[in-house]
Amino acid sequence: MKYAPFEIEHFFRQHEFSAPHGISSSDCEPLTLPELLRFASPRRREQFEQLWLGYTDNQGHPELRAAIAGLHEGVAADDVIEVVPEEGIFLTMNALLEAGDHVVAIAPSFQSLWEIARAKGCELSFWHQRQSGSGWHFDLDELAGLIRPDTKMLIVNFPHNPSGCLPGRAEFERVVELARQHNLILFSDEIYRFSEQGAELRLPSACELYERSVTLGGLSKCFGLPGLRVGWLITPDAALSHELQELKSYVTICASAPSEILALIGLENWRALTARTVEIVQQNIEHCRAFFARYDGLFQVSYPQAGTVTLVELKSDRSVDDFAAAAVAEQGVTVLPASVMLFEGNFFRLGLGRRSLPHALEPLEHVISDHLL
Repeated sequence: MKYAPFEIEHFFRQHEFSAPHGISSSDCEPLTLPELLRFASPRRREQFEQLWLGYTDNQGHPELRAAIAGLHEGVAADDVIEVVPEEGIFLTMNALLEAGDHVVAIAPSFQSLWEIARAKGCELSFWHQRQSGSGWHFDLDELAGLIRPDTKMLIVNFPHNPSGCLPGRAEFERVVELARQHNLILFSDEIYRFSEQGAELRLPSACELYERSVTLGGLSKCFGLPGLRVGWLITPDAALSHELQELKSYVTICASAPSEILALIGLENWRALTARTVEIVQQNIEHCRAFFARYDGLFQVSYPQAGTVTLVELKSDRSVDDFAAAAVAEQGVTVLPASVMLFEGNFFRLGLGRRSLPHALEPLEHVISDHLL
């Protein structure tokens, strides 16, 4: 198979570590190692410091899988496969899809969620986000109309990247019911789960609701631990799990031993870590409300109920691509335009999870003054 260029990763390879400012990061403020270790119990600290650096369990550290299962209702440790988050997408699409399969995928979304299926020769139909006065939404009737007798997999992502859309529980349960009615594999990217601005907003995980689901989660976003490269796939379906584990033996084989123990420390303190994320996001939302209010009519922002990202519409004849190019060239500010996320419209992604966001908006003001006013 030959894969198309991964546009968003190419963009960030160019700018993420060279430009001094960024307003489009998808993660939350990462912890330092000392910050994380301050959460460690004496047992975990000793376990980390005395760690044997050998191969680890192919499916994942048993204690870690139990901790991940404990984040969910009715999930057992044996339902969990530890993966690198991106690896989880790669494994699922390659192990469970074949050329000619019909796949329905949410759009826009992280490119690999659908690009791998396309490269395998699958036929794709996209369930597109829609904009309304109250923000972003996905139409359930439209989804129902996309499912065909030969559809094999439905791919969703809530809380949604890049719009921040979070459906209500009844809407999400309707998505699950459509998958069940048509006996689809439901791949649910839930990497932003646990970042809701209120626990009452949290959706049940697909793996808690549907026996043919495969759920993707991980520590890269709302836990503030992307450098650990720890994520997970959960499926109640033993046959699907077997296929995933067999392919994993051809990829990473097993996880990093230090990362597993550090991940355990994070998961044993997940409430504190995710509360930290929510606090940072809420502070940045208030700052952005004040910032964009100074440019009435020039920007339209829909602030999310969950996640660390949203979309900003530039309501100008100037294209977002030109605006983003000027921002990084003149002020060193990385702005991710819609074209890089492979959808249409004069939008850019706003990342609300980094403490540096208010400082990054200061040089952006010069770009706005020079090019938009």
